[in-house]
Parts: sequence; structure tokens; C-alpha cells
Amino acid sequence: MHGLRNGDNLTMKSGTDLNSPALDKDSANRNSVLLVANTSWYLYNFRFPLLKELRNEGFIVSAVAPHDNYTKLLEKEGFKVHNWKVTRNSINPLIEAKALLDLIRIYLQEKPDLVHHFTIKACLYGTIAAKFARVYRVINAITGLGHIFLGTRKRNRILRRLLRPIYRAVFKARRSTVVFQNAEDQEKLIQLGITNLAKARLIHGSGVDIEQFKPEEDSTGDFQDPIKILFPSRLIKQKGLQEVLEACASLWAEGYKFELLLAGDLDAGSRSTLSRDELSVLQNEPRIKCLGHVNDMRKIYATSDLVILPSWREGLSRSLIEAAAMEKPIITTDVAGCRDVVDHGISGLLIPLRDTHALKLGILLLIQNPSLANSFGKEARKKAIKEFQVSLVNQRTIEQYKSLLERPIKRI
Repeated sequence: MHGLRNGDNLTMKSGTDLNSPALDKDSANRNSVLLVANTSWYLYNFRFPLLKELRNEGFIVSAVAPHDNYTKLLEKEGFKVHNWKVTRNSINPLIEAKALLDLIRIYLQEKPDLVHHFTIKACLYGTIAAKFARVYRVINAITGLGHIFLGTRKRNRILRRLLRPIYRAVFKARRSTVVFQNAEDQEKLIQLGITNLAKARLIHGSGVDIEQFKPEEDSTGDFQDPIKILFPSRLIKQKGLQEVLEACASLWAEGYKFELLLAGDLDAGSRSTLSRDELSVLQNEPRIKCLGHVNDMRKIYATSDLVILPSWREGLSRSLIEAAAMEKPIITTDVAGCRDVVDHGISGLLIPLRDTHALKLGILLLIQNPSLANSFGKEARKKAIKEFQVSLVNQRTIEQYKSLLERPIKRI
């Protein structure tokens, strides 16, 4: 059985013991699922609709992540969050061993029917923990390939060779199904022999609520004065921030008038984040509005004329999908996870990687041609509705859950 009928109440308050006799007898027939990530922030911002949909479908669902500012938001909605003691960027062997043992402890305690891992460390440690805890249904979601897979430096090549056997053991494990957000990441890991086509599934990101992210009813499509250009991302180099700043500085020097909105914060967990001093310089530039972390991005998209994200690579850019759903013209890079969202010359512009001049020309083309920008925005929303709305993504994900749960367990 997959669970109860739609509509049955499964709201679980924080701290509820799922094995308590106080729960109704039908709970024994419900499949239990754990969603696992290296931050509660990720689960709340990217997988909260999936958590709710799983509960509505009759699953007993909980989260596993380090407790942070978003843990209480998940608990407020009735989801238990098991505190996984993991450090996002640590490579200390002792700390990492403790993180693995802690995850094994959680799996042994909860005895889930299925675990769904997000982010690479959760996938690696979670698959190992599942083996020790005898959890036989594992989904590993690849939310993007990091510098180890993509970097060309000697250090990255060495690490890739050293880690490949570990990755292969995890992603080719019999209990593991590997979900990719874009076809290129999938093909890359298959070529490296880390997984195979039989185990791979392609599901487009985490989806977006197209009813929440939609253009204002009274929107005319006309540009504001001054034009507002939005960069919706953390302030790190890999998102193309330096290219954005250089392109805008060049256009300002030529007399073009517009504001640059930076909707994102520093990321202490990233090696390429801006420093506090660099941020201070930006904050003192009157044509740049540093908004920090924005809880309600819809309002920011609604007040922007153009969205730019020249990222170096993405799993599948949630920001671009939100912008597309809001009917915003987009300029992004011709790389995996970005070109999946934008059809060049139809719903936006694709520019070469790390090409400041191309970005400048793209911005200039659109600010000088509002009707073209408006056409791009309308086509972008059509694509978002067709491919990226959250209901479709969650439906495909839950179908994968049910397919795995229907299979007889092969005890390994």
C-alpha cells in the first residue's frame, strides 16, 4: 500500500513519535519517507511543496537536515526535522565520520521505507547509511555537479580520480536511483562510469508555483524609468557576478541609465563569495541596490524589467524558472541548467560563458527594444507552464516513489 486516500489528515506536530500507540492504527500501513539535505534552508525553499504533497498523498514524511533558521518554519507546518550533525564544507575526516554515524543513527531510529537525498554530501553519506540501516529504497538527487567534476585545475583532476570509485559505489548501488535535473549532468556521470542509464531518471528541478509566480494583471510590459535589472542570486563568482558588475559599469560609463538590483546575500559556505569589504563597495554605489536575502522574490521580479544570471553552471536554475513564470525577459549563459530554461532568441538570450562583452550587448539589445523583451517574457512563461510547474515535478517525483515502493525488496 502507498498510504491513505487523498484528503486524510496526516499533519504531524513537531516532536511527535511516529511509533507512538496514540497514532491511529492505519499508520502501520503508510509508507514513511525521509527527505535529507545539508541545510533546512534547502528543504524549505526548494522542497516544501513536495513535503506537503507527500503528506496529502498519505505518506508519513519527515525531514533530515542540520537545524538552522528554517527548521522552525518546517516544524511550524507540522514536519519533524531530525537534526543531522553535518558541516556543509568540512573535509575533516573525524568530523565527516561523525556526520556519517549520526545519519546511520537517524535511519536506524526511523526505519524509513524510502529516503530521498539532496546535495552531494547527503547522497554519499545517505546511501552508505541506508546500507547499514537496511533501507532498500534510495533516491539520490543530483542538484548540480560541483567543481570536482567540472574543474580543469590539476587539483580537481586528482580529486576526481580519487573520488570516482566512491561515487561509482554509491550511484551504482543496487538500492540507489539517481535523479538528474538536466540531461547534461546525467550524460556526464554516465560517461565517467559513475552511474548508468538504467538507474538514471530526469526530473526538471523542484518546480515553481505558476499561480504564485505570475505577472501582475495590470502589467503593460513597458520598461520603468529608470530601467531595473535584477540579478537574483547569492553573491558568489560562480553565478557570474563579476561579469554582471563589469558589463553594467561599462554601460553606465557610456551614459545608459538603469538600476542593478542584487537580490542575494553573501554565502560563507562558498569559496568564491564576496568579502564584506567588496560588498561595502557595492552598497556605496548609488546605481546598485543590494537587497540581501529576499523572502518574497515574487515582489522583486514584479518590480524588475530584465533578469540576468550569467551563471557558470546550474543543476537547474530555480531563479530563472521563477523569472520565466513572471514573464520576465532573461539573459543567461549557454551552459547546463541555464539553457534548459531559455530558448535562445525565443524566450530570452543565451550568451557564452564568462563573456562580459556578450552580456553587455545582450543588455543593450533588450533595453533598446522593449517589444522584443516583452515577447521573450511571454514565451518564457509559456515554457515554464509547460515544463516546470511544481505540480508536474512533484507528480513525477511521487510516481517514482510509488514505482520503487511497489517493487519487491532485494535484500543486499
